[in-house]
Amino acid sequence: MKHIRADKLNLSDIATVAAGHPFRGKIEPIKGAETVVVQMRDTSPSGVNWPSCLRTEVSGRREPDWLRPGDILFPARGNVSLAVLIDESIGSLQAVAAPHFFLLRVSRPDVLPAYLAWWLNQEPAQRHLEQNAQSSTLVRNIARPVLEATPVMLPPLPRQEQIAGLANAMQREKELLHRLRQTNQQIMTGLARDLLAD
Repeated sequence: MKHIRADKLNLSDIATVAAGHPFRGKIEPIKGAETVVVQMRDTSPSGVNWPSCLRTEVSGRREPDWLRPGDILFPARGNVSLAVLIDESIGSLQAVAAPHFFLLRVSRPDVLPAYLAWWLNQEPAQRHLEQNAQSSTLVRNIARPVLEATPVMLPPLPRQEQIAGLANAMQREKELLHRLRQTNQQIMTGLARDLLAD
């Protein structure tokens, strides 16, 4: 690999960091509600599982920060802190992030959100967060200033696109392999059951 020029910046130089929607108390499911809430359990490295999101009413004086493609969700607490990109699959859903997420929005045209989400999940960024998190015995908390100070290596846009494309392909491959393993396991279980039935 030939050396690629990349600028070293802080996350706050290229994105705004805000807290998730401030729900007071427990988030209650409301049948037929228009709004969905993204919670930790609805996310995985491959994105948000929209059908699993809770439907509820969003109250409050100010207009909520509706999620849109290109937004990045980052867990403020928990032992696994992986960035999740909101992509086109959100469609026309009205969605907000639960309070335990930070909502990151890219603030510069030369930054690809998919690249930034990828970078935040890589070892250098994760190490910074690990070293600076406030850890209680059970759960690690990441303060906003710590997240904002995360170092980001920013190559030119075409290179960001290449990296994000590669990461996406690898994620898809991982999911396909997982599905294949499940199918193989089902075949083997079926065979064993057939033998037992005979």
